[in-house]
Amino acid sequence: MLIKTFSVFNPENLLGGKPAFINFTNSQFDEKSLALFPARQVIPEFTIAEAPSKEFLGQLLQLQKLGFRLALDRFEAKPWHIALLKIIDFIKIDCFSNTPEQWEKWVKLIRSYKLPQQPAIIATRVETIELARRCFEAGVDYSQGFYYMQPEIIKGKPLTSNQHTIFNLLNLLLEENPVSDIEEAFRRDPGLSYQLLRYLNSAGMTRGKVIDSIRQALILLGREPLQRWLTLLLFASRGSHKSPILIMAATRAKFAELLREKSPRTSKEAAVLNRTFLIGMLSLLDVYLQQPMPEILNDLKISEEMRKALLYKEGEDGALLLLIDAVEHGDIDTVKQMAPKWDLGLADITAISLESMNWAANLK
Repeated sequence: MLIKTFSVFNPENLLGGKPAFINFTNSQFDEKSLALFPARQVIPEFTIAEAPSKEFLGQLLQLQKLGFRLALDRFEAKPWHIALLKIIDFIKIDCFSNTPEQWEKWVKLIRSYKLPQQPAIIATRVETIELARRCFEAGVDYSQGFYYMQPEIIKGKPLTSNQHTIFNLLNLLLEENPVSDIEEAFRRDPGLSYQLLRYLNSAGMTRGKVIDSIRQALILLGREPLQRWLTLLLFASRGSHKSPILIMAATRAKFAELLREKSPRTSKEAAVLNRTFLIGMLSLLDVYLQQPMPEILNDLKISEEMRKALLYKEGEDGALLLLIDAVEHGDIDTVKQMAPKWDLGLADITAISLESMNWAANLK
């Protein structure tokens, strides 16, 4: 699976420069094959339920010599877990299956050892804001879990002026207002106008022409691509780093669009594909803006069909969101159950998922 994935997708592009933790057990592991992969981007992660053999320890040391960093998953302070601390770079602790008192004790235990290099502690299965705060108070270095995909609602939190402008422009496009109205809205925000012109130039869409007006840019780009660009811009972080929510939302959008495009049972009309893409993007807008989805949609003049898909997972697009949710949660049984509806196999859905991740990771 790994060879096939990295043969199709460049690891740097697929991962966006970030490391990939790949889980193994000490009974299902081949260090010679793993040595074919980039050591700085692939982190072998081991779930070790019993005392490891000398042969397995030798394999780990060989991986270290090749430049691999190693991770120990589901740390529970077993004697062999403690013995491995001196060669492990990352330790994962399951905060959902264990009580806070238990894993806090383990964090203190790990920190108490005088090691050549302290391993980074990763709290996994962090499902609530309370658990997230307790993890960092306990001194973990990183945390992961589906809490980070849920909105922490802050009542009365206003949109920024830039977000208001983008909402207004999206509404003008959704209502098919004249180009002159859209042009005027851009003129009121010089920063947004600059970003649009820069995007057209960097995306190689000018075909050698000099774009010297917003009207010319709008005509060249077209309404539906402009909707996509504005929706992506809603998630764009300030500064030089892309928002992680942008990457997730963009992956969802492309995933939904490709599922529809590749399924023999769905419409392939440009307008329908664009609608599906937008629904995928908007599905995380409540997480990003930290506002209830119904309130957000009150400010966006989307169709009733899109609204029902986002709020209630109704219709074809709603069903696509449910399938994407199952993929994100690693719920293979649900994916297998839903796949026949689209006349797609598990391998097809996996390939589409990877293609979507690769596309989102390469957003400029």
